[in-house]
Formats: sequence, C-alpha cells, structure tokens
Amino acid sequence: MLDHLCINIPFETSFYDVDSEGRYFFIDVDPHSLDIPLASRSVNKNDDGSISASALFHPYESVPTHYTGMALKVFFDSAYAPYVQIKASPAKLLQGHNVFGSDDIEQGVAEMLGFLHLAYPLLSRMLEINQAWVSHIDVTYSARLKDEFTAKKVLQFLSNVSNGQTRLSNKRYDSTVYWGGETSRLVNHKCYLKYEEFLAQFEEQKKLAKFNNKSAMRVVQVMSDIRLINWCVGIARFESRLKKRWLERNNIPTNLVELIKYQRANPDLLQTLWTKATSNIFDALRGQSMKLTDDTSVLKAIEASDVVLTNTGKVSPTRVRNLFAMYCLVREKGIQELKDTYSKRSFHRLIADLIECGFSKAYLQNLHDSKSSNIIPFIKLVEIDFNQQLPDWYESPTSQFNYKIA
Repeated sequence: MLDHLCINIPFETSFYDVDSEGRYFFIDVDPHSLDIPLASRSVNKNDDGSISASALFHPYESVPTHYTGMALKVFFDSAYAPYVQIKASPAKLLQGHNVFGSDDIEQGVAEMLGFLHLAYPLLSRMLEINQAWVSHIDVTYSARLKDEFTAKKVLQFLSNVSNGQTRLSNKRYDSTVYWGGETSRLVNHKCYLKYEEFLAQFEEQKKLAKFNNKSAMRVVQVMSDIRLINWCVGIARFESRLKKRWLERNNIPTNLVELIKYQRANPDLLQTLWTKATSNIFDALRGQSMKLTDDTSVLKAIEASDVVLTNTGKVSPTRVRNLFAMYCLVREKGIQELKDTYSKRSFHRLIADLIECGFSKAYLQNLHDSKSSNIIPFIKLVEIDFNQQLPDWYESPTSQFNYKIA
C-alpha cells in the first residue's frame, strides 16, 4: 500500500531568477500575495516604536481536506529555487484511514494536488507540475497473526533482528521497532502493531470531533466501522520509507510525471521496491525459530492487566497465581475438559479474565492442541501475502478530482 508521499513542486521559471552570486529571488511576487501564513526569523523594534520583520518563511501548515489534513510548506530561501512541498497519506485523504488501501501513486497524487488547488488556487497556478519530484514514498505491507498476543511476541522477537546495512535503530517504543538511522538518506524501516496505532489515532480524532471539527467527525464515522477495527487485530505492519537517493540508485524515476508513467508500465512497482528494500530484514529471519509462548511472557501479560488489581490499585499476587494456574491447565488439558472441573460461574469468570489479559478466546481454545507446535520457523509465522492485504468488503475509493497528471 502507498502509505505516505512527499511531493516537491517548483515555481515556473518566469516567477524567479538568480543573481550573479547564485542567490534566488522572486520576480514581481510578494510572499504576502500568496495568502500563506508567514513567520519571521528576525523581528526588530524601530526608533518610532513600529515593528519590522525580516527573513520571512512559511512554516509547515495543515491544509484541510475531507478527512485528515495535508502538510504544506512554501520554500523561498535564496539558496535554492523556490518550490512548494506537500506531504500526506493518500489513503487517509481518500478514505479516512490507512488500515489498508491502494498502491496507485497517480490516484494519490491527484487527490493531493486537488486539495492544494482548493486551498491555494493562485499559488497552484504558479507551479510547474511537470517538473515536480518525489522526496520519499512510504510503502507498507502487513503480516496477519492469529491474535494481538502473538503479534506482540513477534515484535519483541524483531527487536533483536538486524542484518547487513540494515541496523536496528536506538529509537524504540513498546509497539514499534525501527531499523536505520533517522538521518539516513536512503531508507528507513519500521514494524508496528496496527491495532494499537489505530486505537490511538481513533482516540485522537474523537477528541478533535468533540470540538466540532468536521473533518475529524467524518474520520470518526469511518473508523467506527467494527469491520475496520477487527481487521486491525493481529496485524504486524512492515513500513519502509524509500527516499529519493535510494530510488535513483535503483533506477526508479523521481520526477513525478515519469514515476506515474513508470508505475503504469509496472503495476507491481511498490511490491517490488518494498521487497527489495526489506530483503536484509527478512534474510536475517530465515532459519530462525520463535517460541510463541513462554511462562515468563504469560506472567507479564497477566500482571500488566487491570483484572489483577485490588480496589486500592495494587497487583494481587493471589489473582495472578490463580489466572496463571488456569492458563497452565488450559494448555495441559484443554478448555473442554476443564469445564467439568470448575463450576460454571468460576470457569467463565477465569476465562473472561484471561481474555482481558490479552489472550483471545480463539487462542485459548486452540492452546492445548497447538502446544506441541509452539516453536515454529519465524519466516513461516510472519508471512507477507500480497494477495491478502485487502478485506473482501474493500471498495476502491475514487478521487473527487479529475486531475490529469501524466
């Protein structure tokens, strides 16, 4: 899926020139006339008490769209030819979420350029679209695991994987693993749990919607779809940012028009590029095995759950022991046999508490049968199936802009 795109569009050459010392300047263009919000790096108080500002610049702003915003900035420093940069998630602009989506670069570009024109019609008419170039493309594909517990185990395993030039980053979070330095001019990779990210974004949009943010209200409506929420469960998403220099080294055009034409001739372009970019990571995983569950991780999951807290907010060792014992019994005997051992009320309460700890009902039902296959090849577990990236109820969005680029 095309997850993020950064496009740079130069001004037409009739609007700027360069002096003998190589400094660029606008011709008959006052930045104030572009209607963009301006800031200043130098503010002075004059002798008469008036305020004057110099070294003006345009800070990044969020251009409103039907759903989430699009970042925009006009660059007009004298060190380079002036240009406009826009960056966004085409999937979010088109459908209000990026859980899944299209690989189509042209469709995403049309949506981005359309919203640029809506926000700044005068500015957009001053730009040379045919000379636009791409700074980076974020491409993402997902592995579907059987539940969130397994997904977390996979992420923990990945936090120790590096190979060749693809080194683990020092930047790490509980639900994300990074490879490559943030300042790399080639590629950056990360793997994260989509369900956790989705819930965090959902909460953020709901907060904005409470303040009558119309775009956020539309996003909340989209993200409230239970089918969408359920699709995120158990997804480990591998995302790669392919930067301009990496694309050029791999003979991929970075001129926007040429890139669109290139993808038309090579429909599987993003899959091919992502596979090549992530090859070091997956090569490091070949031949490795992973133990899906162990007693230490099970105990940690139970101890971290709210169900073992007392009324004073402290962890109850007795509740932890009881739930861990129940987990072990489910693993050894199976749910069906245990039903005859406990009272109906106690049985359902303990199973419900284990589910609250993060072990899905399906996982517990299969725990006894799968204990013999607890150790499996990692590359088999984390399988990227390009044919299973979209649900069967997916409908490809249509851009509201009839924007012909190439």
